[in-house]
Parts: sequence; structure tokens; C-alpha cells
Amino acid sequence: MTTPETAQTPQSRPHPFVSSAVTVLSFAVLLVAGLTVGVLSGFGMGWLAHFWNLGAAAKAGSVLAVLAFLVLLYAVCRLAGWGSRRQSGALGFAVGYVAALLGMLGYLPGGDIVFSAKLVNYLFLFGSMAALAAGVVRSVVLPARPAPAAQPDRA
Repeated sequence: MTTPETAQTPQSRPHPFVSSAVTVLSFAVLLVAGLTVGVLSGFGMGWLAHFWNLGAAAKAGSVLAVLAFLVLLYAVCRLAGWGSRRQSGALGFAVGYVAALLGMLGYLPGGDIVFSAKLVNYLFLFGSMAALAAGVVRSVVLPARPAPAAQPDRA
């Protein structure tokens, strides 16, 4: 038996402007987060190529580290889409990350190079693009199921 105290109150939808503003703000925040993660991981992975010539153990460790990072990157991209409840959240993170990596592909001021022509760097660059693409595509959020219809009370 459903009484007025136990009946579920209908949920009201937010104003369309508020919903759009939250979407834009979450995209911007996740874009900056993607930029930050891209810069930090780019410089971190650049060090793996620095130790690439130390032997087979260093090469195997570098490849395993990149593969573990790619799994983590995919999970973070999916989490961004899930947390924002929109695919645009995952897209914002991915755009920021890719923008950071594209900025680091060329020569930096002073002639520094972040990514040298080593196999581990190519694995990192192309693998991160594939992980982000898969994360954005797979972060589609399905609409919420409608609430079950209230059954009439039988007295």
C-alpha cells in the first residue's frame, strides 16, 4: 500500500540553461585535466626512451610500463565520461590530452626533444591515441530507465 509519505516524489528536470552550463564547465575542467595529464605523462614517458638502450630488461620493463599506462589512460577516459554523465566529458579529456602531446611532438624552445625515435615512444603515442579513441567511443551514457508506474491500490 502506498501512502503519501512513502510515495516517490517526481524528480524535476533542471533548467536547460543550467544543464548546458554544467556541460560546458565540465568539458572545460576535463580539458584542463587532460592537458595536465598529457604534459606530465609525456615527460614521464620520455624518460622510458632515455633508458631504452640499457638492455633487454629495460626494454621489457618500458613496454610493460607503457601498456599499464595505456590501460590506466583508457580507464580514466571512461571515468571522465561516466562522471560527467555525457560523452563530452570523455571527449574533453581526450582533446586536452592530445593537444598536450601534439605540442610536445616538435622541438621545444632551446632545441630540446621530448620524444625521440624509439619504439617505446611510438608505442606510447599511437597507443594513447587508440586508448583515448576507444575510451571516448565506449563512454556513451545510456539514458536512465523510467520509474516504474505506480500500481493502483486495491482496497
